[in-house]
Amino acid sequence: VQGASTTYTVNIARTGGFPGAVTFNVSGLPAGAGGTFNPNATTGNTSTLTVTTASTTPTGPYTVTVTGVSGSLTRTATATLVVTSAAPPPCNGQCP
Repeated sequence: VQGASTTYTVNIARTGGFPGAVTFNVSGLPAGAGGTFNPNATTGNTSTLTVTTASTTPTGPYTVTVTGVSGSLTRTATATLVVTSAAPPPCNGQCP
């Protein structure tokens, strides 16, 4: 919803006992939206991406790309962000 936030869980599939820290980035967000990872660099198996939109963020579906980097390794995954309009405030009997 415009002016709200949502979260995505990013799972890291560690193969071959790979212990390196993975740093994340997100691209493809619409105007007025921002994304943060917690943690942004992890040696664990998950991170949480929080996407926050502004009240002016355009509505629509967007394909966002999450990139994980560790040393010379880079992996990407995509997700769909659907931004919907904020509901109008209730009328409380005062609507025309």
